[in-house]
Amino acid sequence: MQLQRTLGLGGGIALAIGSVAGSGILFLPSVIYKLAEHDALVVWGLATLLCVPLLLVFGEMVRESHDGSGIEGFIARGLGPSFAACVPLLFALIFPPALAAATLVAGGYLSHALGGGAVVQLAGALAVIAGALYTNLVGARAGARLQSIATFTLLGAAVVLVALTFPDARGGYDAVKPALDSLSPLLAGVLVAFWGFAGFENMTFVAGEMRNPKRDYLLASFIALASYGLLAALLTANIGAIFPPDAVDQLAGVAQLAGRVSGGAVVITVLALALMQANNASWLWGISRLLFSSARDGRAPSWLAVLDARGIPRRAVLVLQLPGAGLTCVAAFVPGLVLHLVVGVSAVFMFIYALALASYVRTPRPWPRRAGAGVLLAAMVAVLASQGWYALPPLIVAGFAFFASRRSTTPRLRAATAGSANGGQ
Repeated sequence: MQLQRTLGLGGGIALAIGSVAGSGILFLPSVIYKLAEHDALVVWGLATLLCVPLLLVFGEMVRESHDGSGIEGFIARGLGPSFAACVPLLFALIFPPALAAATLVAGGYLSHALGGGAVVQLAGALAVIAGALYTNLVGARAGARLQSIATFTLLGAAVVLVALTFPDARGGYDAVKPALDSLSPLLAGVLVAFWGFAGFENMTFVAGEMRNPKRDYLLASFIALASYGLLAALLTANIGAIFPPDAVDQLAGVAQLAGRVSGGAVVITVLALALMQANNASWLWGISRLLFSSARDGRAPSWLAVLDARGIPRRAVLVLQLPGAGLTCVAAFVPGLVLHLVVGVSAVFMFIYALALASYVRTPRPWPRRAGAGVLLAAMVAVLASQGWYALPPLIVAGFAFFASRRSTTPRLRAATAGSANGGQ
């Protein structure tokens, strides 16, 4: 069974913004300002530019593997089916902890606005999870419309917050006038800001439902990159213009900004909930398509390779969202667990990026592109190595999937994968 190609450019843009706009926008502006101060806007500009070659790599993936297999199909082309076999398992394993951490961040804003502690925080998180689940089960066209509503609510709330705080900030923008005194804060800031753009790989899984993925994928992704980068820079500028560095709360700067204006608590709560709704719906959409395409191609349990009457991989959607809801209920009442979940998920993402870049280097293409990908790969491996024991889970899971695939993959599947790779070249 094949996914129906019903998504146009508008739906692709909404899903792309939802994929990249994670909870980072709620705290990264203040973190970047604390790290780089005067050069904070330069950091956002450099981080945005750093994403451009990565997007071009993902664009080539979509042109070569636009059936919805995304990074998994691309890794199979360059590194073989055994390496690609770890991708669905890695994404399936990180989805529940990522969902729990992100939605509880949003629920925390609701709890701060209404009171009620962990119970209200969990209620807000579960409301986001339920809304994203509904968006994914109503069909591609209806789901894309709901996703567009959530995405434009997110953008609207962010713009309103920038506008409301502009009168207080207008006289203090000299605080973010670039000075370029030192390279070290710039590099540290770019590294942190780069995590705010994680999510574009999710769109490679959605390509199987785009009517014209070769054209629309890159366009939707670049619009999302520009929109997110601009909003993050504007929020950072207003934080820097209003607060001295020593007065900025590093993990709650945007909420601190909202506290400066009447009605700011409402705006920041709407922003947080819409942000997580859009993000969860986009990721659930993308990874469920990855599980479906993997099962369809024999690299995941066959019972996931089923579409319902609306053309939705319902089983794949439920096998991701329901365990995530369960872990969210646990994490809401275990202090400190959310931070460990965030760091662990980040390490897995970096490992998946490294596999994709290694595959890119291995496939035939002009040597300057391969050399550039090699430099980016080396940087990501260095970052992953710096994560300490957090780097071990993706290595263990990948090793298990690799050896299991080597033992279970039939000659027919090996021949099919090789034939697909040769045909794409």
